[in-house]
Amino acid sequence: MEEVMEEVMEEVMEEVMEEVMEEVMEEGMGEVMEEVMEEVMEEVMEEVMEEVMEEVMGEVMEEVMRRRWRR
Repeated sequence: MEEVMEEVMEEVMEEVMEEVMEEVMEEGMGEVMEEVMEEVMEEVMEEVMEEVMEEVMGEVMEEVMRRRWRR
């Protein structure tokens, strides 16, 4: 779980930093950072939730299968 979070954060941060630097060069810093942080949080939460759900569902399915075989 933690590994997934770390990977996601690294990927997102790399992408975001590139975009941020481009925008910063074009606009003022304050506004850009505000917008960026909002976008980053949305993106991060979306990706994290997707990965978490996949992982959780996988574990749940494994457990369900194990219990079925025991009966």
